[in-house]
Amino acid sequence: MVCICVTLLLLSGCQAKKKVVVVEQAPPPAQARLVPPPARDAQIQQMMAQAAAGGDVQLTLAGLERLMRQGSAAQQQEAAFRRVELMLDRMLPGAFNEARQVMARYPDHALIPYADLWLAKSWLMLDDNDRALTLMRAALQHPKLTRELLDQLLAQGAPAAERASESVAVSWYLAAADADEHGRDHWLQLAARRASLHTVQAVMQSGAMADTLLPAFAREAAHIRWLRGDTAAIGRIADLLAARLPQSDQLPQLRAWAAQQRALATVGVMLPLSGQYARFGEQALRGLRTALAGLHYSVKLRIEDTASTADGAEQAYRHLADSAVDMVVGPLLAASVQAILPIMNDTLPVIAMTGRTDLAAGSPALFIHTLSPLAQVGMMAQYAWQHGAQKMVIISDAGSSQTEAAMFQQAFEALGGEVMQHLQLADGTLDYRDQLRQLRYETDDDQMLQQLDEDLDLFLPEMDMELRMPVSFDALYLALRGEQVALLAGQLAYADITAVPLYGSSRWQDGHLLDDHGRYLSQARFAVSDGGADADGAQDAQQLRMTYREVWGDDAPTALTRLAYDTMRIAAALSSRYGSDGEAMLQALHDVEGFPAMTGHVQFDADGVGQKKMELFSIHKGEMVPAG
Repeated sequence: MVCICVTLLLLSGCQAKKKVVVVEQAPPPAQARLVPPPARDAQIQQMMAQAAAGGDVQLTLAGLERLMRQGSAAQQQEAAFRRVELMLDRMLPGAFNEARQVMARYPDHALIPYADLWLAKSWLMLDDNDRALTLMRAALQHPKLTRELLDQLLAQGAPAAERASESVAVSWYLAAADADEHGRDHWLQLAARRASLHTVQAVMQSGAMADTLLPAFAREAAHIRWLRGDTAAIGRIADLLAARLPQSDQLPQLRAWAAQQRALATVGVMLPLSGQYARFGEQALRGLRTALAGLHYSVKLRIEDTASTADGAEQAYRHLADSAVDMVVGPLLAASVQAILPIMNDTLPVIAMTGRTDLAAGSPALFIHTLSPLAQVGMMAQYAWQHGAQKMVIISDAGSSQTEAAMFQQAFEALGGEVMQHLQLADGTLDYRDQLRQLRYETDDDQMLQQLDEDLDLFLPEMDMELRMPVSFDALYLALRGEQVALLAGQLAYADITAVPLYGSSRWQDGHLLDDHGRYLSQARFAVSDGGADADGAQDAQQLRMTYREVWGDDAPTALTRLAYDTMRIAAALSSRYGSDGEAMLQALHDVEGFPAMTGHVQFDADGVGQKKMELFSIHKGEMVPAG
């Protein structure tokens, strides 16, 4: 039997009747600083490719050394750098010394910033994030930085910065902001959130930051302190900005924040402190109380027990509304939110902490702050659509993922996409190959198959052939846990479903995604909350752990405790600023800048759903890396 694998590229030469529309992502506009990639010698490139494919490394090194002696001047220099690259990649003895010697011998070569990255990767393998980031910062600042290298530096540096020391991480973020014009706001936000006030002062006084970046950095740093109510810190940042750039457009805003008065505010709290879900209410209450201890606001709490019932929630809300509280935090349960919707006051803001994000549309005063993956569904649908997905297949299990699958389908179809199938995995088995083979059979592109049959009849003698066609969908959305994704990836390959992107939510982060070292997941894209702490986030996290250890004998606060901690910081800031002016608080909650938080920067959308700033990750060489 002759087996012919047919791709879209091959079919384009067969004059198929069906018009194939290829959606390409437009490349980003060229940045003024970036230069074209360095030329590569074909002979050297072939040697490196052979080594990468598993060839004899020593043979490749010997060949490069020969070119260093006998090649042209350009070959000698490139061969020296590529030899260093290979030695560092394999962590061979003497690699660091040879790298330093080559870089000193050819200080103006276009591969110098690449060598910085190769050295940085070696230090990352040795868990020295500070030294690696210092080298990557040098590469970002190099005048021969290329687009290709910039993308690699950002992908490698972002996760390293989360583990590096504060000063080194902030310096790297600022260098990334200077080099990456299109992601500038993102890197400045991360720099400001990581920097303590001491570091902010050092950065602004050093003169190392470009004047074009300084005002935006100062504003981000001040905005974080505004949330904490630390007007003294905001005033200090404003003074530093005035000393450098007195005509800055951002300076009046900083002065206004520093001058704002803080008022005594009352925040209502409605949580299940008795009944079936009391333990969750207690976890949330611990987070609320700990948050107040670290703020510069005067806020008192009025706490009502919802008793884990819908009737209890309705009664708790009525008590709080009659008590003239400025804002309400809670409830936790979806049933409790549904119970209070018909009686909600449209000018009394309520920040619920439920995973049912669809309920937010029920009232203009209702906001939902959650860590649920359901809040990521819209972003993932939009990302897939923007990257050319028009026809989608959704795979879910028979359990809780049904809600995620339904919400993704709704969001994707609202953009104009088509969900061709929703495959629900069978219960009680770990082998889904029969289901996936059936999916493969049902989604073959029949029109292409018919046209190919006609074309082959014209040119080939009759023979026994099996035609394996591309599937007719563009992508898969896997509403599954990471353990299920890792299991399913190999079975998708077995069913010959390999040439489409895989999308998913942060449910993939359950610690099992890399059980098979990421095999068959190179085209996967999944959401991860940036989880970035604010400027004093490390201190906040430490305070939370210390309070837990001191009061409750536990230094591992739950995700719900951390979510409640962040929610109270938002509620305290707004209620103390605006007091009983509910309309002003509602408007402020929709601020496009959002709110820094320990559980990830949050912005409430038009429906009142708290959208966590997410970062997309992919799998590369068995590791999770930012996908950009």
